[in-house]
Amino acid sequence: MAADLILQSELTCPTCGHRQIEMMPTDACIYFHQCTGCGTLLRPKVGDCCVFCSYGSVACPPIQEGDQASECAAPDCCALEPGPFRERISEFAALMKNFDGHVHFTSDGVELRFSAAAGLRATLEALAEKERACCGTLHFTVTEQADAISLRIEGPGDDRAAIDDLAARLGAGHTVSAELRAGVQRPDWSKVALPHARAVLQRRLGAAGVARWQGLELAEDETLMAVLRYFANRGRAPSPDDVASASGQSPDQVRRSLQTLQARDLVVLDPSGVSILAAYPFTACSTSHRVTLRGQPVDSLCAIDALGSGAMCRSEASIASSCAHCGSSIDIATSANGAEPVAVEPAGAVVWYTLVFDGCTAQSCCPGTLFFCSDDHLAAWREGEAAHRDGDRLSIAEALEIGVALFEPLLRRAA
Repeated sequence: MAADLILQSELTCPTCGHRQIEMMPTDACIYFHQCTGCGTLLRPKVGDCCVFCSYGSVACPPIQEGDQASECAAPDCCALEPGPFRERISEFAALMKNFDGHVHFTSDGVELRFSAAAGLRATLEALAEKERACCGTLHFTVTEQADAISLRIEGPGDDRAAIDDLAARLGAGHTVSAELRAGVQRPDWSKVALPHARAVLQRRLGAAGVARWQGLELAEDETLMAVLRYFANRGRAPSPDDVASASGQSPDQVRRSLQTLQARDLVVLDPSGVSILAAYPFTACSTSHRVTLRGQPVDSLCAIDALGSGAMCRSEASIASSCAHCGSSIDIATSANGAEPVAVEPAGAVVWYTLVFDGCTAQSCCPGTLFFCSDDHLAAWREGEAAHRDGDRLSIAEALEIGVALFEPLLRRAA
């Protein structure tokens, strides 16, 4: 061991900023580290060999010794030695690059999706067979549709770290989420398949955090679901007495829950703290984002909220909005319980998803998350008074995936 080798490094969580000093091994890389501040599972940035090289005050010992090609060893469930393991990862990466592949997270693992091409299925079958030989506890399945081929990699809970390891090595960044209720994560990352949508949502949550969704008391959770269902069914905000009647709670308990939900920025109350003004994705105020669910119109706070409303209510949805620059109509229809777009008019409509966040989402993020009839009108809008706002341009398909991931879990019962 080199005399000047440093074995301690201070890790800084990119999500919450929590710092923790850790000892680094000299003969291995640490690919995963769970932040003790917010619980985020850290993984290396693309191109780094370990969490210390990405988030530490000191690089890992192999890098300190000049091994710029350092790589983590294979996960425990893999029988390959480090050299062959790196070759296998390179084989996966080459396929992802050459055949327009992307990583889609599922409830039991990941799905590597590729554009259909001659000979690709045979190549994936051969790769899956090699993987079965070295990763005996994982399951590898190749499926083919009209224009796409997928390789699903799934396994029991103990092996999810190995699957996440592969996803991270292929460029899928670590995901921020919170357990809304038992077995229900928000956002649901399995709903986000488009790479740009994943990157944008990850960046947005990295700025705003997810702590407000974590650990609701049962009464608070029941209150929130009752408020959302009332909005969806009636098209207007409920009173606390309405919520009490729908949830089987006392009015006093509902009022206490509403105060907590407002403190968490899950509902918005009037200055008196009594009347409900909004519960994401719905609002009692008239906006330019009108959603119709099962024949009932209701206003949404922003473009992303409007797009996610159908999936939250397990319903087809029609959205009537307007271009934030010229005011022309924008109409969108969804199917598959709100999860897929079936009509977009005009076809070139896009969404601007602001990254501005200052306490209350309804006051800071929602006013700048808007529909535009075209990229040209988005560009023109940004050249004006809103040019200083940070954000991302999304296609309707990308914005819909983000809306579904954020809002579909809200009314999903505990597992």
